[in-house]
Amino acid sequence: MTDPRPRTEAELIERIRAIDVPAPESLHRQIEAMIAGKAPATGPPHAGASRKDRAVRPFGLGRRLAAGGAIAAVVVALAIVVGLSGGSSTLSVRDASALTLRQATGAPPAESSSDRRELTAAVDGVSFPYWGGHFGWRSTGSRTDHLDGRTVTTIFYANPRGRRVGYAIVAGTAPAQMSGGVVSMRDGTPYRLLTVNGTAVVSWLRAGHLCVVSGRGVDGATLLALASWDEHRTVAS
Repeated sequence: MTDPRPRTEAELIERIRAIDVPAPESLHRQIEAMIAGKAPATGPPHAGASRKDRAVRPFGLGRRLAAGGAIAAVVVALAIVVGLSGGSSTLSVRDASALTLRQATGAPPAESSSDRRELTAAVDGVSFPYWGGHFGWRSTGSRTDHLDGRTVTTIFYANPRGRRVGYAIVAGTAPAQMSGGVVSMRDGTPYRLLTVNGTAVVSWLRAGHLCVVSGRGVDGATLLALASWDEHRTVAS
């Protein structure tokens, strides 16, 4: 699922400019300066250069070396930016939503004895909600997947009518840029409602973690109500 390597200098530059990670502003300025200054002046040789020097240096070699040096510098900057992003950034909402439609492989977590609005399952301290009392959706199973270097934990819920949804939380800081869909603000948190392969999906961030809720045959309004109640609980607690 890794993007193909850039084949030309222009593709490399466009790839760097397309990166959207919380890198320091000073680093972005350095990258832009390197990109802007990659092409050396094309004027005549310096007046102090000897005829012998000009004869020994093949035509265009200096230009190629300078461009190569700029590319190397940009590649180093790219490595720094990717490092600041916290690892692989290829895991997308589409990838996570696919996991919410799979079958459970583990037992469902129980209701927390210390907070009955939560289940005993959590990812990096971010707990899964207990929806049984408020919505009638009870936990029915769980699964853990490893995708693009990330651990994704999914808890499955079912309502009395037999509908099922999966709630996935991705470990670590958010691995993907949030884009697309229709944004709905609830308690100051943006929720993105989109459709993936004909199935409604809601994605949002909790404590910097990507969360996704989806289920076949479950409409977006229901998914949004479930997801935003969870976020309201987190803010209120």
